[in-house]
Amino acid sequence: MDPYTVIVILLTFTAAAGWANDRFFKLPASIGVMLAGLFVAVGLMLCNLMIGEFNDQAAVELVKSLHFETLLVGGQGKEAAGEGILLGVLLFAAALQLETKSFTRQIGLITWMATVGVILTALVTAAGMALMFELAGKQWLIWNLLLVGVILAPTDAVAAIGLLQRTSAPKRIREVVAGESLFNDGISIVLVLFLTAHIMHMNHVSYDTHFGDQWLLAFVVEAGGAIVMGVVMGYIGLFFMHRVKKSSVIVLVTISVVLLLGAFAPRAFVSCPVASVVAGLVMGRSETLKAEGTGGLVIGFWSLIESALTAILFLMIGLELLVVDLSWSPVLWSFAVWPLLLVARFIALVIPWLLAKGVGRTHMSFWHVFLMTWCGIRGGVSMAMALAVPPVIATMDSGKDLRSQVMVVTMMVVIGSILIQGMTVERMARFVQARVDRKQARDAAAAASVAE
Repeated sequence: MDPYTVIVILLTFTAAAGWANDRFFKLPASIGVMLAGLFVAVGLMLCNLMIGEFNDQAAVELVKSLHFETLLVGGQGKEAAGEGILLGVLLFAAALQLETKSFTRQIGLITWMATVGVILTALVTAAGMALMFELAGKQWLIWNLLLVGVILAPTDAVAAIGLLQRTSAPKRIREVVAGESLFNDGISIVLVLFLTAHIMHMNHVSYDTHFGDQWLLAFVVEAGGAIVMGVVMGYIGLFFMHRVKKSSVIVLVTISVVLLLGAFAPRAFVSCPVASVVAGLVMGRSETLKAEGTGGLVIGFWSLIESALTAILFLMIGLELLVVDLSWSPVLWSFAVWPLLLVARFIALVIPWLLAKGVGRTHMSFWHVFLMTWCGIRGGVSMAMALAVPPVIATMDSGKDLRSQVMVVTMMVVIGSILIQGMTVERMARFVQARVDRKQARDAAAAASVAE
């Protein structure tokens, strides 16, 4: 297939998935398209597992020629423009659509969950997988397991918000989940870049950077420089946005900012996805995007882009799974990883809650912490980072490349997260609210009896 045919297939599939969801399933648009892409990818994976390795040489060459890993995350030390642009545009679209000003009321918990929370989740997940493999008699390098933990740690902002808007969850819960989900994407990408560089350095695999063997310096420049570039480009975009009112011009300004980041970031040896999410957060503060008419058209455009890229992302995963040698092993142990992630997220949430509760700085109850744990839905960002793992990293027990196994596990975890957590968020929110109301009634009755 030629590139034009591939693009036509991908966009037609996105349109069909969106139509079917709107006509029959009535799920949030991003969730419906994501699920459709996931099921197609799983179907392709099962064909590969049951029939054997895909032998169509044309398909193999097509997948290899697209360089998915560099288009998604980049960070491989090359200077080609466009590295990381797909994930950059996806994160920029998500950041632009969120109301960042409302996050300031919960900035403490959001900051914790987006930084320490991500690290804690990754550590607990890695430790649990290490114990699981030890009991199963398999050998895995702890750094590889940490990489898997970091890939699975971030929650999907748009998926979580789209579902929470349909629930009776308290506003402060929605604010924390939205803010945490947005910020932890960027943090996780930085950690994936660091761990990838460290693992490749440990395995004496060439990490081709402008800084030679100084992989740690390369990581600092790549992550820190991305934040600086994102802030600068975001404020440049704001400058131009505030001086026009026509929605078509504002759309062009936003497109120019993210595409310029895709062109300049790789040449400056910084991460395009991290720079894009920072720029999106800065530009998302614009009052122009909140105005009736103009703002709706701009946000609608980026919502469409996000839905299309989400579907494309999962189809890309399916194409990749056609041409790798898979086994049933990662499919089976992925069923244990999903509940392990829930436990890890609960631990990362309950620690700051206990500290805040001890000093009287929070009104959240234990059940609110439980609800926030359940709202941590995994999605497109985790899939993109799994796809971007360099194929040169091998597992210890089988010698197979880590990338194919991580893609399978991540896909299964995302499916479980969306189908089980996502489809029961409304019931969980009602259950938690009933518990909280019951406790408040008991406290009020107790206070009244004391007053008498």
